[in-house]
Amino acid sequence: MPVITRTATVARLTRDATRLGTLAGALPAATAVTLAHRLPLLAGLGSSAALGQTAELWRMTLEKPIAFWQAWTACATLPLQLGSLCVSGSGRPDLALRLAAAGIAAMHVGLTPIHARVTGNARRLSRRGRRSRARRH
Repeated sequence: MPVITRTATVARLTRDATRLGTLAGALPAATAVTLAHRLPLLAGLGSSAALGQTAELWRMTLEKPIAFWQAWTACATLPLQLGSLCVSGSGRPDLALRLAAAGIAAMHVGLTPIHARVTGNARRLSRRGRRSRARRH
């Protein structure tokens, strides 16, 4: 019976690590799209450009601390979870797998709000870029 449990735990751990890798892998591409839209805004930041882009400038300024605190609070229970795993799992061979699973789960929970902001920005700015190009043609 423990072998089946360990095998299932390893399989779940592999799936979770793969999902975390996919989540982390999407961040650089979405960040590049967001930067491609925002850098020209910042480079041409005159008074007329700033007035027209006030909403985007506020969003750029406020979203980073919000995403950071969402990630921080999502991971706030990790020390308690790891402590309870260590106390309840003394003398158990599957403790290392459980700790690894808890670590991956914590990374996933912490990365999710950041991923949501970055990919949301990339989608929103890409739609806006397509609309402005369509109006020019």
